[in-house]
Amino acid sequence: MDKQTQNQKKIVIGFCRRKTGKGSNNITKCKCMDFVEATHRNQVYPLLYCRMETMGNLDTARLKNAIHLSSKIVPEVLYSYNFRRGCFVNQGFTADHTVIIKQYDLVEVDLVEALRWDLSQCPQLRITIYREERKDTVLIGMSHILTDGNGFLQYLYLLASLYNGKSPAVHLQNKREIAPLLKNIHVQPPTVQTRRGRYTAVPPLRPVSNGKNYFWLNCSITSDDLTALQAKAKKCGVSLNDVFITAYVRVIARLQHINKVVIPCPADLRRFQSEPDHLTIANMTGIYKRLTVEFMSQHTFYTTLVQVHLEMTLQKAGYRCFAGIRPLHCVFNKVFRPTLSCAVKAAYRVLPVSYTNMGIADHNRLYFKNIDVVSCSLAGTFRLPPDFQLTISTFRDVCTFNCTLAGSAGDEIIGQQILEQVKSELLAWLTE
Repeated sequence: MDKQTQNQKKIVIGFCRRKTGKGSNNITKCKCMDFVEATHRNQVYPLLYCRMETMGNLDTARLKNAIHLSSKIVPEVLYSYNFRRGCFVNQGFTADHTVIIKQYDLVEVDLVEALRWDLSQCPQLRITIYREERKDTVLIGMSHILTDGNGFLQYLYLLASLYNGKSPAVHLQNKREIAPLLKNIHVQPPTVQTRRGRYTAVPPLRPVSNGKNYFWLNCSITSDDLTALQAKAKKCGVSLNDVFITAYVRVIARLQHINKVVIPCPADLRRFQSEPDHLTIANMTGIYKRLTVEFMSQHTFYTTLVQVHLEMTLQKAGYRCFAGIRPLHCVFNKVFRPTLSCAVKAAYRVLPVSYTNMGIADHNRLYFKNIDVVSCSLAGTFRLPPDFQLTISTFRDVCTFNCTLAGSAGDEIIGQQILEQVKSELLAWLTE
């Protein structure tokens, strides 16, 4: 083989490796659903958060070692993300680059640092610990380009397990391919209610502002009240998620003086397959793009709840959360990224009012040796004015409503009022 032929062969092999993301330990190509999250970064910066209050201080050395061990299974946590090339890149970051220790009295000043960092210049994981003498406030941030809420929880469980000295299962792998989830899925046409609300737009819940402050707002439902809500939901034949959406929809309708509310509702696609024997720290969340609910002032909570439950049932039966994913997966490596980016922005619009339920953080798996996790809540990324997202999570049977906002002091007041009104709707339903 002459020298020219050898050079041509190397060029072809290098091209193939770049296109597939294989053959290099320093680069991981993004998947199609990762690309969706990255595309909207100017409006919704792709981050996920976990906030924990602990009695006792985390062992920093042990934590960094756990992060190092986790990177053997999920190397991308220590990679940066190249937005232009659409890939995770190994720039030599270590666990030392992911953990920040602060004094507790600087929480408000440094909240920006904990909630926002440049994923193209830093690792995909950041853990900020606000330390007091015998307790910590821990803010864990994870790239939404790397994973969704379910995958984030999987990583937290893995991190806790490694921190506690447990060895991962032999040959434990993290698989990020969405193709297996698309098998035998046949998406049905939109529901009648969705078509009726096709041109309905919900106005923003807060005004446009130039505020640069960051807020993590929350309010909680006690264990007793949550148990009562679960019992009443079961009696009505609906899910607890239906109940939460109903309360949120009613608050939106009243605040905006509208009789039709449309919100997107994310759905974990993993539930459509059997429990895997591997990790899926990846983006595998679809979305019911337009959950349309009609509301009149005379409607009781139960009247709205029946609507929400029926619409969710129809959308689930029609696999509407998969809409658009198969075509995106098919063309992802065949279309120029700028063209694909425009298509994604058109198909996956970011609405000013949104909702997500990040589920239950299992306290039997999310624990750290010699300390007590007193509280834990999960949240989506901070929303720029005038956008607002309600995020719900549960830990130790305490349900927490969260929102992370960028804005002014007025935005903080509005955000907290919305959370409190959603809670009030739920508690009022218990007395009906």
